[in-house]
Amino acid sequence: MNETLVVHRLRHGHWVALDVAVALLLATAFAAAAQLSTGLPQAVAVAALAALPVATRRGWPLPALSLSLAAAVAALLMGVESAYLPVAFVLYSVGAQEPRGRAVTALAGSLVAVTAALLAAGPSWIQALGGAGFGLALMGLSWTAGLAVREQHLHAARTAERARVEERLRIARDLHDVVAHSMSLITMKAGVAGLVAESRPQEAREALHLIETTGRQAMREMRAMLGMLRSESGAPGTAPAPRPADLHALAAHAGVEVDLRVEAEDLPEGVGLAVYRIVQEALTNVVKHARTGCRVRVTVPEPGMVEVEVTDDGRGTPRDGGGFGLVGMRERCLMYGGRFTAGPRPEGGFRVLARLPYTLKETP
Repeated sequence: MNETLVVHRLRHGHWVALDVAVALLLATAFAAAAQLSTGLPQAVAVAALAALPVATRRGWPLPALSLSLAAAVAALLMGVESAYLPVAFVLYSVGAQEPRGRAVTALAGSLVAVTAALLAAGPSWIQALGGAGFGLALMGLSWTAGLAVREQHLHAARTAERARVEERLRIARDLHDVVAHSMSLITMKAGVAGLVAESRPQEAREALHLIETTGRQAMREMRAMLGMLRSESGAPGTAPAPRPADLHALAAHAGVEVDLRVEAEDLPEGVGLAVYRIVQEALTNVVKHARTGCRVRVTVPEPGMVEVEVTDDGRGTPRDGGGFGLVGMRERCLMYGGRFTAGPRPEGGFRVLARLPYTLKETP
C-alpha cells in the first residue's frame, strides 16, 4: 500500500510564537546568569532586555537589532558574559529581510559595538580578544546564513517570474497561431462566398462549409488550450497537442493548394508542436499575402535534426501585414536551439526555413 507523505509548512504566526518562546527562554537564562555573575538588579534587567527583541525580529528587524544591541552592550559592560547571543539571533533576520546595503551597515555597526564593549569590560586584552573573536564569528555566521536565505528566495522569485513570462509567451504564440490561421481562412472564404453566391451557388456552399469546418477546428483547439491551462500537466481528459502527423488535415483545409510531404512524424512532443505551429503560421501567411499554392516539406536531413521548409510563388510577403507571425516562428525555433530564416526568393515568392534539433529516442 502506497503511503503519502504530507508536509505542513509552518505559518507566519507559528514562527512568531516560536520567536516569542525563544525570547522568553533567552531572557530567563541571561537574567539568571546576570544574577549569578554580578548580583546587580540593573544587570539582570538589562540582560533580559537584550533578549526580548528576538520576539519581534521578523516584523521589525532593524528596530529589534537596535534595542537588543544597546542592551547587550550595556550588559557586557556590566560583566554579563555572552550577552551578544540575542544580537546574533536578530542579525539573522536582518540579513534575511533587509536590503544588502542596510544589512551590511547593521552588521558592521553590531560588530564594532560588541568588540568595543568586550574590550572595555575584559580583565585583560587576551581574554577580551578571545571573547570578541568568538562573538564576532557567531554574529557574522548568523548574518551570513540570513543573507543566504534571502538570496535563495530572490533567486526562486526570479525563476518563478521567468517561468510565468515564458508561459504567457507560449500561450500568446499558440493563441496567435490558432486565431490568425483560422480567421485568415474564414475571411478569405467569406469573401469568395459573397462574390459567387448568386452566380456559382455550389462554390459558395463549399466555401461556407469550409468556414464552418475551420471555425469548429479553431474552437476545438481553443478548448484544448483552455483545458491545459485549467488542469495539471498530463491530467486525464487533456487534449493532445497537435503533431506533424496532423499537418495533412491542416493542409486539406488550408484554403490554398498545398504540396505537402512529411517525413518526420515521430518527434518529441515539444518539437513536434513547434513544427506544427511553424507550418500553420507559414500557411496563414500564404493565405493572407501570397494567395497562391505552396510547397511544404518536413524532413530529417540528419539524425537529431528536423527541417521545415515552406515556399510559395506569390508576390506578397508577411511584412506587408506587419503582424507577429515571423516573430512567433522565430521564437519557437530558438526555444529549442534551432535556426530560422525567412525572406523573398530570388526567383519570386517567399521562403520560410526552420531547423530544430531534438533528442533521439534510445533504442532498447
